[in-house]
Amino acid sequence: FAENILFYGVPGCGKSYSVEQRYESQVTNNQCKVRVVFHPDYTYSDFVGQVMPVLEKVTKSDGTEEEKLQYKFVPGPFTRILEVAYANHQEKCLLIIEELNRGNAPAIFGEIFQLLDRKDNGESKYGIYNADIAKYAYGGLPKNQEIAIDVIANTPIKLPSNLTIVATMNTSDQNVFTMDTAFQRRWQMKHIPNRFTGESLDEKTINHVAKHLPNSEISWGAFAQTVNKKMHTANLGFGGTEDKSLGVYFATDNDLDDAERFAEKVLKYLWDDAFKLGRKELFNDCSQGLSAVIEAYEDANGDPL
Repeated sequence: FAENILFYGVPGCGKSYSVEQRYESQVTNNQCKVRVVFHPDYTYSDFVGQVMPVLEKVTKSDGTEEEKLQYKFVPGPFTRILEVAYANHQEKCLLIIEELNRGNAPAIFGEIFQLLDRKDNGESKYGIYNADIAKYAYGGLPKNQEIAIDVIANTPIKLPSNLTIVATMNTSDQNVFTMDTAFQRRWQMKHIPNRFTGESLDEKTINHVAKHLPNSEISWGAFAQTVNKKMHTANLGFGGTEDKSLGVYFATDNDLDDAERFAEKVLKYLWDDAFKLGRKELFNDCSQGLSAVIEAYEDANGDPL
């Protein structure tokens, strides 16, 4: 079970769904899974933990209690799941990182990225030294109750063989941050295809792509595939277009049941982003702006474009 997996693909292709079906469903104990979302302001301290002021009750010499400001290590999601994994070594544990490439992942991981090299049994090949993590992750284990905290603090940190790290990211064209080869090679990369047809589709996806667009007899699958094909063949003024594609779940079932929701989500995206440099490739009349397009679609009873 223990590995580092990175699911990638276009927005809406089903990366988070794949994480849920393939990994999260295997972890029956909710305490044994932690989910975090990376973003541009997310830091190493947020991920691992940091020393922060905390109000704690302390007993005075006269036996009464009062709240005093103490400086303590407050663990982040990585340290919390590490502690849980060691305390529950018989159970599968899972750290889920959504939108890995929306934060500066190598900087967020810091020296922890060394732990991503694993042996065949899933345990880290190499350890790192971090006193705060060691004391939090190892200090509460029954076998360490008689060991001095200073000794525990000098114990090397390793990922245990029951902890899997699963991450998701969109394809590379719209990365907020890039990831170097040294970081990427420590993950098993798994591409999630953006399939609208084929024998491998489950019933849920088949029904989803067959749904009609609001105010139209066109199915979502036919619409999205046609738009994606036009996007890939038109010269829109930028390089790769895969990251701009409409994923099979870019529009949810609720979006396809409501004309206003569909227009604000899908048509606005196509106007503002995917076809920003070539709107005439897709829209018949661009002279009156996006508002006119949305209003026309919401009032229409026929084709969406």
